[in-house]
Amino acid sequence: MHFAQPAWLWLMVLMPLPWLLERSRPRIAWPGFEGFPPRRRLGWVWLRTVPAVFRGLAIAALAVALARPQTVGGQTRIAGQGVAIVVALDQSSSMKTVDFPADRGTRTISRLDAAKTTFIRFVEGRPDDLIGLVAFANYPDLVWPATLTHSVLIERARDLRPARPLDDGTNIGNAIVWGLEALLEVSPRKKVLVLLTDGNNEPAGPAVDPESAATLVRDWGVVLHTIAIGRPGGVVHGLERKSNLPFIAEVSGPNLPLLERLAERTGGICFAATDTEGLTAVFRRIDELEKSPVRGRILTRYDEHYAVWAGLALALLVFDRLLALGRLRRLP
Repeated sequence: MHFAQPAWLWLMVLMPLPWLLERSRPRIAWPGFEGFPPRRRLGWVWLRTVPAVFRGLAIAALAVALARPQTVGGQTRIAGQGVAIVVALDQSSSMKTVDFPADRGTRTISRLDAAKTTFIRFVEGRPDDLIGLVAFANYPDLVWPATLTHSVLIERARDLRPARPLDDGTNIGNAIVWGLEALLEVSPRKKVLVLLTDGNNEPAGPAVDPESAATLVRDWGVVLHTIAIGRPGGVVHGLERKSNLPFIAEVSGPNLPLLERLAERTGGICFAATDTEGLTAVFRRIDELEKSPVRGRILTRYDEHYAVWAGLALALLVFDRLLALGRLRRLP
Protein backbone atom coordinates (compact mmCIF):
# COMPACT_ATOMS: atom_id res chain seq x y z
CA MET A 1 0.00 0.00 0.00
CA HIS A 2 1.29 3.45 -0.95
CA PHE A 3 -0.04 6.85 0.19
CA ALA A 4 0.10 9.71 -2.31
CA GLN A 5 -0.35 12.38 0.40
CA PRO A 6 0.64 10.77 3.71
CA ALA A 7 0.60 14.09 5.63
CA TRP A 8 -3.19 13.74 6.00
CA LEU A 9 -2.62 10.75 8.28
CA TRP A 10 -1.79 13.21 11.06
CA LEU A 11 -5.55 13.73 11.35
CA MET A 12 -5.66 10.42 13.20
CA VAL A 13 -4.46 12.21 16.35
CA LEU A 14 -8.01 13.63 16.50
CA MET A 15 -9.56 10.15 16.93
CA PRO A 16 -9.98 10.49 20.75
CA LEU A 17 -11.62 13.92 20.34
CA PRO A 18 -15.28 12.70 20.10
CA TRP A 19 -14.85 10.57 23.22
CA LEU A 20 -13.22 13.44 25.13
CA LEU A 21 -16.01 15.81 24.08
CA GLU A 22 -18.56 13.26 25.21
CA ARG A 23 -16.88 12.94 28.60
CA SER A 24 -16.61 16.69 29.11
CA ARG A 25 -20.14 17.53 27.98
CA PRO A 26 -22.11 19.33 30.75
CA ARG A 27 -24.91 17.25 32.22
CA ILE A 28 -28.07 18.17 34.15
CA ALA A 29 -28.52 16.51 37.52
CA TRP A 30 -31.72 14.53 37.71
CA PRO A 31 -33.48 13.23 40.86
CA GLY A 32 -31.82 10.01 41.96
CA PHE A 33 -32.60 6.86 43.94
CA GLU A 34 -29.58 6.81 46.23
CA GLY A 35 -31.61 5.47 49.12
CA PHE A 36 -32.85 2.41 47.30
CA PRO A 37 -30.96 -0.89 46.92
CA PRO A 38 -28.75 -1.08 43.80
CA ARG A 39 -29.96 -3.06 40.84
CA ARG A 40 -28.29 -4.62 37.80
CA ARG A 41 -27.25 -2.02 35.21
CA LEU A 42 -28.85 -2.34 31.80
CA GLY A 43 -26.69 -3.25 28.79
CA TRP A 44 -27.68 -0.09 26.99
CA VAL A 45 -25.76 1.94 29.57
CA TRP A 46 -22.52 0.37 28.46
CA LEU A 47 -23.23 1.31 24.84
CA ARG A 48 -23.35 5.03 25.51
CA THR A 49 -19.75 5.43 24.26
CA VAL A 50 -20.36 3.58 20.96
CA PRO A 51 -21.42 6.72 18.97
CA ALA A 52 -18.27 8.52 20.10
CA VAL A 53 -16.19 5.50 19.03
CA PHE A 54 -17.88 5.49 15.63
CA ARG A 55 -17.11 9.18 15.17
CA GLY A 56 -13.46 8.60 16.09
CA LEU A 57 -13.21 5.75 13.59
CA ALA A 58 -14.86 7.96 10.97
CA ILE A 59 -12.11 10.55 11.50
CA ALA A 60 -9.47 7.82 11.00
CA ALA A 61 -11.15 6.54 7.83
CA LEU A 62 -11.44 10.09 6.47
CA ALA A 63 -7.72 10.67 7.17
CA VAL A 64 -6.81 7.53 5.21
CA ALA A 65 -9.07 8.60 2.32
CA LEU A 66 -7.46 12.07 2.19
CA ALA A 67 -4.00 10.42 2.18
CA ARG A 68 -5.06 8.62 -1.04
CA PRO A 69 -4.05 4.96 -0.56
CA GLN A 70 -2.74 3.43 -3.78
CA THR A 71 -1.48 0.11 -5.08
CA VAL A 72 0.77 -0.45 -8.09
CA GLY A 73 -1.41 -1.04 -11.13
CA GLY A 74 1.37 -1.47 -13.68
CA GLN A 75 4.53 0.05 -15.14
CA THR A 76 5.28 1.67 -18.48
CA ARG A 77 8.81 2.13 -19.81
CA ILE A 78 9.54 5.45 -21.52
CA ALA A 79 12.58 4.71 -23.63
CA GLY A 80 15.33 7.26 -24.09
CA GLN A 81 16.00 6.50 -27.77
CA GLY A 82 19.67 7.26 -27.18
CA VAL A 83 21.31 5.01 -29.81
CA ALA A 84 20.01 3.49 -33.03
CA ILE A 85 21.59 0.11 -33.85
CA VAL A 86 20.98 -2.06 -36.91
CA VAL A 87 22.52 -5.52 -37.15
CA ALA A 88 23.11 -6.99 -40.62
CA LEU A 89 23.06 -10.75 -40.07
CA ASP A 90 24.38 -13.25 -42.64
CA GLN A 91 21.87 -16.03 -43.37
CA SER A 92 23.67 -17.67 -46.29
CA SER A 93 23.89 -21.47 -46.47
CA SER A 94 27.30 -21.50 -44.78
CA MET A 95 25.62 -20.25 -41.61
CA LYS A 96 24.05 -23.73 -41.32
CA THR A 97 27.46 -25.13 -40.42
CA VAL A 98 27.20 -26.85 -37.04
CA ASP A 99 30.58 -26.00 -35.51
CA PHE A 100 29.76 -23.52 -32.77
CA PRO A 101 30.41 -24.98 -29.30
CA ALA A 102 27.58 -24.10 -26.89
CA ASP A 103 26.83 -24.80 -23.23
CA ARG A 104 30.52 -24.73 -22.35
CA GLY A 105 31.41 -27.12 -25.15
CA THR A 106 28.98 -29.90 -24.25
CA ARG A 107 27.20 -29.58 -27.59
CA THR A 108 27.49 -27.70 -30.89
CA ILE A 109 24.95 -25.58 -32.71
CA SER A 110 24.83 -23.89 -36.10
CA ARG A 111 26.42 -20.51 -36.64
CA LEU A 112 23.05 -18.97 -37.41
CA ASP A 113 21.48 -20.30 -34.21
CA ALA A 114 24.41 -18.96 -32.20
CA ALA A 115 24.14 -15.57 -33.90
CA LYS A 116 20.36 -15.35 -33.30
CA THR A 117 20.65 -16.30 -29.63
CA THR A 118 23.41 -13.79 -28.98
CA PHE A 119 21.58 -11.05 -30.89
CA ILE A 120 18.42 -11.61 -28.83
CA ARG A 121 20.39 -11.31 -25.58
CA PHE A 122 21.96 -8.13 -26.90
CA VAL A 123 18.52 -6.66 -27.67
CA GLU A 124 17.15 -7.60 -24.25
CA GLY A 125 20.05 -5.79 -22.59
CA ARG A 126 19.34 -2.46 -24.36
CA PRO A 127 15.67 -1.61 -23.66
CA ASP A 128 16.17 2.14 -24.23
CA ASP A 129 17.59 1.98 -27.77
CA LEU A 130 16.14 1.64 -31.26
CA ILE A 131 17.35 -1.68 -32.69
CA GLY A 132 16.67 -3.17 -36.11
CA LEU A 133 17.70 -6.24 -38.08
CA VAL A 134 18.71 -6.84 -41.71
CA ALA A 135 19.18 -10.43 -42.88
CA PHE A 136 21.16 -11.04 -46.03
CA ALA A 137 22.47 -13.72 -48.33
CA ASN A 138 22.58 -12.82 -52.02
CA TYR A 139 19.74 -10.35 -51.42
CA PRO A 140 19.32 -8.33 -48.22
CA ASP A 141 16.00 -8.14 -46.43
CA LEU A 142 14.86 -5.68 -43.75
CA VAL A 143 13.56 -8.11 -41.13
CA TRP A 144 12.41 -5.30 -38.83
CA PRO A 145 13.17 -1.56 -38.81
CA ALA A 146 14.92 0.08 -35.89
CA THR A 147 12.29 -0.01 -33.18
CA LEU A 148 11.58 0.20 -29.47
CA THR A 149 9.13 -2.69 -29.80
CA HIS A 150 11.79 -5.24 -29.01
CA SER A 151 9.37 -8.10 -28.36
CA VAL A 152 8.34 -8.13 -32.04
CA LEU A 153 11.95 -7.81 -33.17
CA ILE A 154 12.96 -10.80 -31.04
CA GLU A 155 10.16 -12.93 -32.47
CA ARG A 156 11.19 -12.07 -36.03
CA ALA A 157 14.82 -12.87 -35.23
CA ARG A 158 13.85 -16.28 -33.84
CA ASP A 159 12.05 -17.08 -37.11
CA LEU A 160 15.14 -16.50 -39.29
CA ARG A 161 16.17 -19.49 -41.40
CA PRO A 162 19.11 -20.05 -43.77
CA ALA A 163 18.64 -18.71 -47.28
CA ARG A 164 17.07 -20.90 -49.93
CA PRO A 165 19.30 -22.13 -52.78
CA LEU A 166 18.09 -19.51 -55.26
CA ASP A 167 18.98 -16.75 -52.79
CA ASP A 168 22.30 -18.18 -51.66
CA GLY A 169 25.40 -16.01 -51.66
CA THR A 170 27.09 -13.40 -49.47
CA ASN A 171 26.33 -9.85 -50.61
CA ILE A 172 28.13 -7.76 -48.00
CA GLY A 173 28.03 -4.48 -49.95
CA ASN A 174 24.26 -4.45 -50.40
CA ALA A 175 23.74 -5.55 -46.79
CA ILE A 176 25.71 -2.54 -45.55
CA VAL A 177 23.66 -0.18 -47.75
CA TRP A 178 20.36 -1.64 -46.53
CA GLY A 179 21.48 -1.35 -42.92
CA LEU A 180 22.53 2.26 -43.47
CA GLU A 181 19.18 3.08 -45.07
CA ALA A 182 17.35 1.63 -42.04
CA LEU A 183 19.45 3.80 -39.73
CA LEU A 184 18.79 6.98 -41.69
CA GLU A 185 15.05 6.50 -41.13
CA VAL A 186 15.32 7.11 -37.37
CA SER A 187 16.02 10.22 -35.32
CA PRO A 188 18.77 9.47 -32.73
CA ARG A 189 22.00 11.28 -33.52
CA LYS A 190 24.20 8.31 -32.62
CA LYS A 191 23.86 5.46 -35.13
CA VAL A 192 25.69 2.14 -35.23
CA LEU A 193 25.73 -0.61 -37.86
CA VAL A 194 26.92 -4.12 -36.96
CA LEU A 195 27.78 -6.56 -39.77
CA LEU A 196 27.98 -10.25 -38.84
CA THR A 197 29.14 -12.77 -41.46
CA ASP A 198 31.04 -16.03 -41.78
CA GLY A 199 32.07 -15.73 -45.42
CA ASN A 200 33.72 -13.67 -48.12
CA ASN A 201 31.93 -11.13 -50.29
CA GLU A 202 30.55 -13.42 -53.02
CA PRO A 203 27.36 -11.93 -54.50
CA ALA A 204 25.67 -13.77 -57.37
CA GLY A 205 25.17 -10.79 -59.62
CA PRO A 206 25.66 -7.00 -59.62
CA ALA A 207 26.27 -5.59 -56.16
CA VAL A 208 27.67 -2.57 -54.33
CA ASP A 209 31.37 -2.78 -53.54
CA PRO A 210 31.70 -3.32 -49.75
CA GLU A 211 34.44 -0.72 -49.33
CA SER A 212 32.42 1.85 -51.26
CA ALA A 213 29.47 1.05 -49.00
CA ALA A 214 31.68 1.52 -45.93
CA THR A 215 32.76 4.91 -47.26
CA LEU A 216 29.10 5.89 -47.58
CA VAL A 217 28.51 4.77 -44.00
CA ARG A 218 31.40 6.94 -42.82
CA ASP A 219 30.14 9.96 -44.77
CA TRP A 220 26.79 9.73 -42.97
CA GLY A 221 28.51 9.70 -39.58
CA VAL A 222 27.62 6.07 -38.81
CA VAL A 223 30.00 3.64 -37.10
CA LEU A 224 30.35 0.15 -38.60
CA HIS A 225 31.50 -2.77 -36.45
CA THR A 226 32.19 -6.08 -38.20
CA ILE A 227 32.06 -9.57 -36.69
CA ALA A 228 33.69 -12.57 -38.36
CA ILE A 229 32.32 -15.85 -37.06
CA GLY A 230 33.10 -19.49 -37.76
CA ARG A 231 36.22 -21.48 -38.49
CA PRO A 232 37.77 -22.09 -41.91
CA GLY A 233 36.98 -25.47 -43.39
CA GLY A 234 33.44 -25.87 -42.06
CA VAL A 235 31.18 -28.38 -43.81
CA VAL A 236 27.83 -27.31 -45.27
CA HIS A 237 25.03 -29.39 -46.75
CA GLY A 238 22.93 -27.91 -49.55
CA LEU A 239 21.36 -28.30 -52.99
CA GLU A 240 22.85 -27.52 -56.36
CA ARG A 241 21.13 -24.54 -57.99
CA LYS A 242 20.75 -26.13 -61.41
CA SER A 243 20.39 -29.83 -60.72
CA ASN A 244 18.76 -29.48 -57.32
CA LEU A 245 20.92 -32.38 -56.11
CA PRO A 246 22.32 -32.52 -52.59
CA PHE A 247 25.99 -31.76 -52.04
CA ILE A 248 28.54 -31.46 -49.26
CA ALA A 249 31.16 -28.74 -49.54
CA GLU A 250 33.96 -27.19 -47.54
CA VAL A 251 33.31 -23.62 -46.50
CA SER A 252 36.12 -21.10 -46.52
CA GLY A 253 36.36 -18.83 -43.52
CA PRO A 254 35.41 -15.17 -43.29
CA ASN A 255 37.51 -12.59 -45.13
CA LEU A 256 39.13 -10.97 -42.09
CA PRO A 257 41.27 -8.43 -44.01
CA LEU A 258 38.16 -7.13 -45.78
CA LEU A 259 36.13 -6.91 -42.58
CA GLU A 260 38.99 -5.09 -40.84
CA ARG A 261 39.19 -2.51 -43.63
CA LEU A 262 35.43 -1.94 -43.54
CA ALA A 263 35.42 -1.33 -39.79
CA GLU A 264 38.52 0.85 -39.76
CA ARG A 265 37.13 3.06 -42.53
CA THR A 266 34.21 4.11 -40.28
CA GLY A 267 36.02 4.21 -36.94
CA GLY A 268 34.63 0.85 -35.88
CA ILE A 269 36.24 -2.40 -34.73
CA CYS A 270 36.54 -5.79 -36.37
CA PHE A 271 35.85 -8.73 -34.06
CA ALA A 272 36.25 -12.48 -34.53
CA ALA A 273 34.39 -15.27 -32.75
CA THR A 274 34.77 -19.02 -33.13
CA ASP A 275 32.37 -20.19 -30.40
CA THR A 276 29.27 -19.06 -28.57
CA GLU A 277 31.15 -17.66 -25.59
CA GLY A 278 33.38 -15.65 -27.90
CA LEU A 279 30.40 -14.27 -29.82
CA THR A 280 28.71 -13.32 -26.54
CA ALA A 281 31.88 -11.51 -25.49
CA VAL A 282 31.91 -9.61 -28.80
CA PHE A 283 28.36 -8.33 -28.35
CA ARG A 284 29.14 -7.48 -24.73
CA ARG A 285 32.10 -5.41 -25.95
CA ILE A 286 29.91 -3.62 -28.51
CA ASP A 287 27.39 -2.96 -25.74
CA GLU A 288 30.15 -1.30 -23.69
CA LEU A 289 31.43 0.75 -26.64
CA GLU A 290 28.04 2.08 -27.72
CA LYS A 291 26.56 3.27 -24.46
CA SER A 292 23.29 5.13 -24.71
CA PRO A 293 23.63 8.83 -23.73
CA VAL A 294 19.96 8.87 -22.74
CA ARG A 295 18.46 6.54 -20.19
CA GLY A 296 14.80 5.65 -20.21
CA ARG A 297 12.32 6.16 -17.39
CA ILE A 298 9.81 3.80 -15.89
CA LEU A 299 6.42 5.31 -15.13
CA THR A 300 4.40 3.53 -12.46
CA ARG A 301 0.61 3.49 -12.67
CA TYR A 302 -1.26 3.41 -9.36
CA ASP A 303 -4.81 2.32 -8.60
CA GLU A 304 -6.66 4.67 -6.21
CA HIS A 305 -8.52 3.26 -3.17
CA TYR A 306 -9.62 6.45 -1.37
CA ALA A 307 -13.27 5.87 -2.29
CA VAL A 308 -13.47 2.76 -0.08
CA TRP A 309 -12.20 4.67 2.96
CA ALA A 310 -14.39 7.68 2.27
CA GLY A 311 -17.40 5.35 2.06
CA LEU A 312 -16.40 3.71 5.35
CA ALA A 313 -16.20 7.13 7.04
CA LEU A 314 -19.67 8.00 5.74
CA ALA A 315 -21.09 4.65 6.91
CA LEU A 316 -19.69 5.15 10.43
CA LEU A 317 -21.28 8.60 10.64
CA VAL A 318 -24.61 7.15 9.49
CA PHE A 319 -24.43 4.47 12.20
CA ASP A 320 -23.61 7.17 14.73
CA ARG A 321 -26.74 9.12 13.76
CA LEU A 322 -28.95 6.00 13.82
CA LEU A 323 -27.79 5.08 17.31
CA ALA A 324 -28.30 8.65 18.51
CA LEU A 325 -31.92 8.51 17.29
CA GLY A 326 -32.68 5.29 19.19
CA ARG A 327 -32.11 4.09 22.74
CA LEU A 328 -28.79 5.94 22.87
CA ARG A 329 -30.28 9.33 22.10
CA ARG A 330 -29.35 12.15 24.41
CA LEU A 331 -31.07 15.28 25.54
CA PRO A 332 -29.40 18.62 24.87
